[in-house]
Amino acid sequence: MFVWSNKFETKIDLVDRQHKTLFDLMNKLSNLLKSGSSSQNELSGALSLLIHYTKTHLHDEELLMQDSRIDGRFFSRHRMEHSSFLYDVDRFNEITSPDDDANTDRIEKIVRFIAFWLIYHILGTDQFMAEQIALIKSGMSPERAFETTKEQKLDPIIVKMMLDAVMNLWIDAKNTCSKLETKCSKLETKCRELENKCKGLEDKGKELEHKIQSVLVETIDVDSDFKSFEMFK
Repeated sequence: MFVWSNKFETKIDLVDRQHKTLFDLMNKLSNLLKSGSSSQNELSGALSLLIHYTKTHLHDEELLMQDSRIDGRFFSRHRMEHSSFLYDVDRFNEITSPDDDANTDRIEKIVRFIAFWLIYHILGTDQFMAEQIALIKSGMSPERAFETTKEQKLDPIIVKMMLDAVMNLWIDAKNTCSKLETKCSKLETKCRELENKCKGLEDKGKELEHKIQSVLVETIDVDSDFKSFEMFK
């Protein structure tokens, strides 16, 4: 379960409502996974809804920053984080398997990735965004608001929550890399086996070619087969 906390609040109504909805969608999907009785269609549908809503939220967040005239340096970095995250989610979601257990495992990993990324992003980047928007609304220039928030320090509790999220992302990435290395090693072994088979087939092909040439030489009657060429001398 991913528990909402007031630590996640940005004090921006739209952003907080959408963040809470994301937590609800993640928890509903997590419950479907834990029940063990949900069909693949139910799980895929819930995952599609979560991803779609996440994309909608990030798009709305970028529009909010533009409307608030937030400093371009921060906006570029923030949007880059969104783009990188969405790229990873889409690539992750493209992986399919005929095995239901493998698909369930994939969906669970995507949910974990989205959850821990959002926790880290909301507690860090989104909080700085909210602070800048508040300062701009109070009359401060976007440039000055950006410089001011750069100097602010995070609450130790928030830092710990962010570190926990990053650690979980790192552990999941490490496990994924380990599995990929194992698969690569197996593929390399299979490739070597195929190379050896191809080499064997190539050698057999050459051997057959020599045999065919030998048969042709033995069956050619020089006197009769080449007699017609005498006229050209």
